[in-house]
Amino acid sequence: MKKFNTHIKDRHFQEIHHALGCPWPEEVMGETYRNYFAVGECSDIAKRMKASPHWSDGCFRFGNLSFSVTTAGRKALYEYMTASLYVPARFAITFHRYEGEMVVSAKSRSAAKYRAYLNSDTDTPFGEFVSEIKSVKIRSRAINPELAA
Repeated sequence: MKKFNTHIKDRHFQEIHHALGCPWPEEVMGETYRNYFAVGECSDIAKRMKASPHWSDGCFRFGNLSFSVTTAGRKALYEYMTASLYVPARFAITFHRYEGEMVVSAKSRSAAKYRAYLNSDTDTPFGEFVSEIKSVKIRSRAINPELAA
């Protein structure tokens, strides 16, 4: 699944989310494809990160201080995301003639089919594309749908 690109108003949690590679809420506590945030050695951000239990002490690398997110930081981000952000439902779509699944975020099953069509690399008409869909199953329900824009 692609990154969970969302606007996080709280700068601290936005930095943690960015450091982890913009994961979806259920991916925050697991292994993420990255876990670092590089800042200038004498910057205010470095001072703030050193004082926070959500960041490692930092190590000097390639001319910058590199911080990683601690387990406490991951837990705090997860709690923040599930309490404060709209996270759309995601659907897993399988096809008759293809292995694997396509995961898309959408408000409904029919919207998921259309999102899959838009994300696909096909020249076929939408009706033909839909006839190739084997199943559309909910993978995760929306979190805080009342916050949807």
